[in-house]
Amino acid sequence: MFTFRPLADADLGAVVSWRREPHVLAWFPDRLEDIDHARRRYGRRLSGDDPVRMWIAELGGVPVGYLQSFVVASDDDLTVRCQDPEAVAFDYLIGDPDLVDKGLGTEMIERFCRDVLVPEYPDAPRFLAAPDARNHRSIRVLSKCGFVTGLWIQPEGAPWADVVCTAQRATFDPTVE
Repeated sequence: MFTFRPLADADLGAVVSWRREPHVLAWFPDRLEDIDHARRRYGRRLSGDDPVRMWIAELGGVPVGYLQSFVVASDDDLTVRCQDPEAVAFDYLIGDPDLVDKGLGTEMIERFCRDVLVPEYPDAPRFLAAPDARNHRSIRVLSKCGFVTGLWIQPEGAPWADVVCTAQRATFDPTVE
């Protein structure tokens, strides 16, 4: 069973390690060189001075991946591209290569949306992720979780388009009809 907690400075070594894995580099090509580089890159997030919140995913109490979440309106570029400023966006990865292709992504995303996004963002009507359009594994997992593919957006400097995948809050929040 997945649980989630805010990412802490002590987790940066694991994040650096995960970001070096080939299955992660395929979709997150900007490597973290070391813990100091990660600390500089994520320092504002760790201190709470950035709208992006970072989370560690634990499986049976063991850190296995991380996620980040933010209100779309906090990112001007994404707001224009995805045309849904009220939504909450999230990115995710399972860092441990031995856990990839084991069906865990579906559980991780469902639980993250239900256990983290629903309570942390009570006003968000929708949740969205925008994986690289070539990342069929991620798009398939999102679909299994109730996300619907929509706009293809071209992030500045990216070699390929991303696909905006959106799910209504009610998919994960039993209090919403």
